[in-house]
Amino acid sequence: MSPKKSRWNREKIAAEIKQLSDKGVRLTVKNVSREHSALYSAALRYYRSWSDAVKAAGIDYDSIKKESRREAVKKITKWDRARVLAEVKKVPFDKLWYVYKNNVALHSAARREFGSWRKALEAAGYDYDEVNKAAGTRYTSWTREKIVKMIRELPPDRLSYGNMTKENLLLYSAAYRRFGNWQNALRAAGLPEELVKKSFKNRKWTPERIIEEIQERYHSGGKLASGYMQRHDPSLFSAAFRRFGSWGDAIGAAGIDYKTILRNKAHTR
Repeated sequence: MSPKKSRWNREKIAAEIKQLSDKGVRLTVKNVSREHSALYSAALRYYRSWSDAVKAAGIDYDSIKKESRREAVKKITKWDRARVLAEVKKVPFDKLWYVYKNNVALHSAARREFGSWRKALEAAGYDYDEVNKAAGTRYTSWTREKIVKMIRELPPDRLSYGNMTKENLLLYSAAYRRFGNWQNALRAAGLPEELVKKSFKNRKWTPERIIEEIQERYHSGGKLASGYMQRHDPSLFSAAFRRFGSWGDAIGAAGIDYKTILRNKAHTR
């Protein structure tokens, strides 16, 4: 039996994109990947990115991105420092450590307004280390001093995001929680700014890059459950949440059925 011929090619993809545009459908990655997943997946197979597919259809993708940014700004402006502090104080003390997974919107807004979750807690009058102890997490032993010491012992060429998440995930995760992000931890360790920037070179979290990371993790047998990702790759998880609205939507945009992830215990342990 001959293999089933794909109904997609570049011409059909361009035609469908034009048709959606004529109907007034928003052609953002988030919207199309969720509402027209078959088209989106096909576009990524035939083009380097969704933006390339849209441009090939003769549509100005820059205007789409600008509109998407305007909408994002509207959502962001709902949060300010006063609201963040008010919401933080509503959270029970022994639950403050877990806001990063129980209330992602608050955690993201706090980091945006104050620079890190630690600074937001301190602005609200809390001692970050006491919050950690109250949660009784395994990260309690990860002091700032210990993290800085371990970073200084690492070879300079092994400090990139890719190397750290593969070779020193516990250190990376602890640094992310203690310092707000990996770059801040490197600066606290006294590393040259050039090396700090190099460690995150080309790490801009575009929708396409997020999808590539998810697909690479999936095909290599890596775990993708929400709880696991929040603990072990908070950078990717937060970027996916910002770009797609939820981790499940990001998984769907990568062409993966999130329900199968949840049913597979290997992904959640």
